[in-house]
Amino acid sequence: MSQTIVNLALPVVTEKINVLLLGYPFYPYQQTFASPAVRERLVAYVLSRIPGFYVSMDHVAACSLESPGNCYSAEQHQQIEQLIHQGIEHLLNPRQAWGSSSTLDPSDSAFLPSSWFG
Repeated sequence: MSQTIVNLALPVVTEKINVLLLGYPFYPYQQTFASPAVRERLVAYVLSRIPGFYVSMDHVAACSLESPGNCYSAEQHQQIEQLIHQGIEHLLNPRQAWGSSSTLDPSDSAFLPSSWFG
């Protein structure tokens, strides 16, 4: 008998993203994450920060593909939701990761790209 190993984190994260994005305003949140490429980046952001939950298709009793959310505790669901919110903000505000040091004073020409090359 052949066994298939499935990561149940993906459908849980995808479902939570769909639900949580409905609570955000259309612009810029829902509009931005309507793009499959941006949505995949959000999914990857969250999945890279949580442990995978794998099951074998022969041993799917308590956890199943029909209801993979039952495999996680309430605390784990809350953590996934927090990561989704963080990922949304991270992807929409990439300069936020740089902090206030990313804004340069225009009078400081040593840091302007045009001065780098002579």
